[in-house]
Amino acid sequence: MKLPIITAFLTVTLLFVSQYTALSQEKQVVTNSFSLKQAQDYAIANNANSRNSTLDMEIAKKKIWETKAFGLPQISAQANYQHLFTVPELSFGGYYTLESSLPLGTPVYSDDIGKGVALKYNQLEPVKLGVPNNTTLDITVSQLIFSGEYIVGLQATKVFYTMTDQSRQKTEIDLKENVANSYAMALVFEQTRLVLNQSLENTTKTLSEMQEMYKQGLVENTDVDQIELVSLTLTNAVNSMNRQIDATYDLLKFQLGMPFSDKITLTDNLESIATSVNLETLMNTEFNINNNLDYQILQNSEEISKLNLKREKAGYLPNLAAVYRHNEMVNEPALNFNPKDVIQIAMNIPIATSGQRNSKVQQRKMELQKATNTKDNVANGLQLQYINTRNELTTAYEKYLNDKRNIELTKRILDKSVIKFKEGLASSRDITEFLNQFLTAQSNMYTSMLSMITAKYKLDKLNNNL
Repeated sequence: MKLPIITAFLTVTLLFVSQYTALSQEKQVVTNSFSLKQAQDYAIANNANSRNSTLDMEIAKKKIWETKAFGLPQISAQANYQHLFTVPELSFGGYYTLESSLPLGTPVYSDDIGKGVALKYNQLEPVKLGVPNNTTLDITVSQLIFSGEYIVGLQATKVFYTMTDQSRQKTEIDLKENVANSYAMALVFEQTRLVLNQSLENTTKTLSEMQEMYKQGLVENTDVDQIELVSLTLTNAVNSMNRQIDATYDLLKFQLGMPFSDKITLTDNLESIATSVNLETLMNTEFNINNNLDYQILQNSEEISKLNLKREKAGYLPNLAAVYRHNEMVNEPALNFNPKDVIQIAMNIPIATSGQRNSKVQQRKMELQKATNTKDNVANGLQLQYINTRNELTTAYEKYLNDKRNIELTKRILDKSVIKFKEGLASSRDITEFLNQFLTAQSNMYTSMLSMITAKYKLDKLNNNL
């Protein structure tokens, strides 16, 4: 009798656990609402490339301190254990003494040797010059006094840090542009889907009406098939657009650095972003190349090349350093000629390197010239890019205005054709043609709108104003 009760209990428990798990999984789905600016700020805080650029700044700080520390006092300690299998000895020879067996007080002369008097040689104990086992501790303090290469290196650290910061800014502005483009593209696709769904709804309604008219013999079967073909085409277009929207949102999530399982809601609308494009202001804004991050990075790259040349020339200068060394032995031998404390000044004077140093200097000069050429070439390229982008913006803006007017015209023509068709004054082919015109006008407007917004962001990026 207990078995059915246990089975029922387990069943209820499993149902509860499964429902609780399902609810937990549903709760894990996070929905985020972003304006364009909020999306850009979120990306800067969470995108992997942006976070790496922040880490690069910290690495640059540590690298600068590493370079500075090279010229600060350096302290090192070394402990050595030594065992001597044979300890070297220093012998000082010996000495002779006279030993007499004569009565005490009897004078002894050299002639008395052999007559109760003997000459004895006494060997002195040798002095050991070490100990079998010993531990030595050396403490060394060194200080760089002068080095031309070190001074140039300190100057280079400032430029290096500036370049790292500019690279971080470039990463952020590139990320802002990419997020803005994806944001606008998602809005364009959303609007396109709305138009397609509305057209599909209208077509489906028309198809239903025509099927009724066909049953009453008011239209031909070909007309019904034609409208049904349009309905199927629109259905495929809606399904394709749904997949494009999903892919665009996934791309945006990737750029933001958020999980793909989260959901995104965009709070800005496409029309407000498009109307924020002030063509007159953008056209009247002069391009200041010194504000461009790419150009700033190349300027610092040129400065690094100058410092590399300066560093090679500094190799002709002498280096000066001071060293203090202290030595301690655990078991000090009887005779120890090693001083415990030593201080020394070392100067390294380069005299001749058989042309090696001069060759390096010439290489650095040519590298500097290359950096200058690259900077000038990029400057011209950025000027050209700015001119072309302004032209793209003007073209896209003018096309956007024309396409808006085209939508009004094609929509009016389509609506009239539907009315005429119901009155028997137009064919199904007319409806299909006018519907295609309307959808093409919608697509063209959204394409020109996206091109206009993209060109605007590109101009802002060139001016470092994104």
